Amino acid sequence: MTNRRMILALSTSVFLANACHVALAEDKEAIIGVATAMTGTGAATGQQIAAGVKLAVDEVNASGGLNGTKFKLLIEDDRTQPGGSVNAFNKLVSMEPAVIVGPTLTTFMLTLAPNIKRSEIPVFTTAQGAKVTEPDVGGGWIFRAAPRIDTMIQSLIDYTSKEIAPKKAAILYANDEWGKTGYEAFKKAGFNFDVVETFNFGDKDFSAQLLRLKSASPDAVVIWSSLPADAGLITNQLRQFMPTTKIICSNSCAVDEYYQLAKGGGEGVVTVAPWVPGLTPESEDWAKRLKASDAGAVISYTSAENYDGAMIAMKAIASAGDLDHAKIRDAILATQDYKGIVGTYSFDEKGDGLHSGTVVEWTNGAMKPMAAK
Repeated sequence: MTNRRMILALSTSVFLANACHVALAEDKEAIIGVATAMTGTGAATGQQIAAGVKLAVDEVNASGGLNGTKFKLLIEDDRTQPGGSVNAFNKLVSMEPAVIVGPTLTTFMLTLAPNIKRSEIPVFTTAQGAKVTEPDVGGGWIFRAAPRIDTMIQSLIDYTSKEIAPKKAAILYANDEWGKTGYEAFKKAGFNFDVVETFNFGDKDFSAQLLRLKSASPDAVVIWSSLPADAGLITNQLRQFMPTTKIICSNSCAVDEYYQLAKGGGEGVVTVAPWVPGLTPESEDWAKRLKASDAGAVISYTSAENYDGAMIAMKAIASAGDLDHAKIRDAILATQDYKGIVGTYSFDEKGDGLHSGTVVEWTNGAMKPMAAK
């Protein structure tokens, strides 16, 4: 009798333990952290990142989660400062997230890279600088939900060479890693700029540089900026000096924020975008859902890319089966032919997932895809 009671007690104990294990598995919560600018010069862009991630998390949780996992979103403001991005990232790390979504500025991501390597937490970004996903930079823990700049810029250079074919060109680029990458790419493609000028992150007055550009009477000016705010101000001021000069711009010009800041100067500007809203039924439906969740949210490639990145991250967490960061990293790398809002994601060994871009021109306040003639 004693043995039977012991066996029964043991069986009951095992059953309860298994039941508790199942309950814990069903109630598992994974943290998705976001370290981006919610204030400062880059706030508009950072808020688009946060809005895209939030929509993805809300939709997954509303559907019951993934494989018994629900997700908690934590957002830390980097105040559009490189040091602030480090502080925001470190604070999130202390909260033990499964994945972190980082800033979209290449300079900020390169500043964060040593911390990312040490933390060994998968980090998604839409920063497009070529160095961002190099294995020696982030140690294989950085994943990009955007095309690399070399993929994007080649499309823009080809279009500029064949369709615009400027006889005399000038360039004004940001004096940082992003700006230098754009300038060097145009030079490598054979562009001979008559005037080369730079500006610093957050500058407000570009009149001195623009006067020097005007002196060369260029028929085309390249603006290579990492922030829509900078590109919009430059365009607005450039039009006062050179109202008819053709403007070719980095993809910081491929968002509504840029067009609004350019105050009419954005008409006719040629740029390159990873995605143009409304081109497919899927993107139209997604845009409606974003607006329904937050009437103030901006529909842009930035919000769409970060929605896609968050979805891929959450699916990878569910596929990994637990919150082991190495398993999550491997699951992200194994993601192939995932159809997102922006495009189809297939991750290579460096962590680059998206491999396409579209040349567009601002026409009557909207971006129109441009096809080579």
